[in-house]
Amino acid sequence: MESQEADRPLLTATEARIFELAQPYLQVRDNERHTRNSLVFGAGLLDNYGAQRSVVVPALILHDVGWSCLTKEMISRGWGPHPDMGLLALHEKEGAKIASHILEEIGYDPAMTGEITVIIDGHDTRTSSLSLNDRVVKDADKLTRYGGGFWFMVRELSIPGKHLVTRLEQMIDEWFFLDLSRDTARAELSRRRLEEG
Repeated sequence: MESQEADRPLLTATEARIFELAQPYLQVRDNERHTRNSLVFGAGLLDNYGAQRSVVVPALILHDVGWSCLTKEMISRGWGPHPDMGLLALHEKEGAKIASHILEEIGYDPAMTGEITVIIDGHDTRTSSLSLNDRVVKDADKLTRYGGGFWFMVRELSIPGKHLVTRLEQMIDEWFFLDLSRDTARAELSRRRLEEG
């Protein structure tokens, strides 16, 4: 599984519509690129684990739309090495509301919408997983820190890349649910080390 960031991940017409409706909410932090990158990682996990695409892809597209409801100052406290857990939970709750609205607007299956919003409302703060679909979403989201989001984090957190590599390496066994995710995280960190030269 590669971390390459496709300009447009392969989406069905319905998924593309969800992404289109989500885009205005993804214009904070690095969220649009982060979302695209999580879709790339999610596709690899879907192929290998057989989770439900109709739940996982919309959840990945919509998982961070809630950051759009927070101020810049709140956002800066809500992520990084020591995030404010209350703000993390707030972005999840707001994201679940926005996701529900978007999915209702396009007439998405209500049962799937329910599962998607439950996954979103806990994708960062819930340490356990609810299902295979939840594990794929959680892992794909975190893999972006190892792949396409790595250098963004280095810049935003003003830390040397080698320090972030060390920190992320320590988190692999704690963060990831799936074996392929752990292997992918280690491979991505090897690439980051080479990039730093």
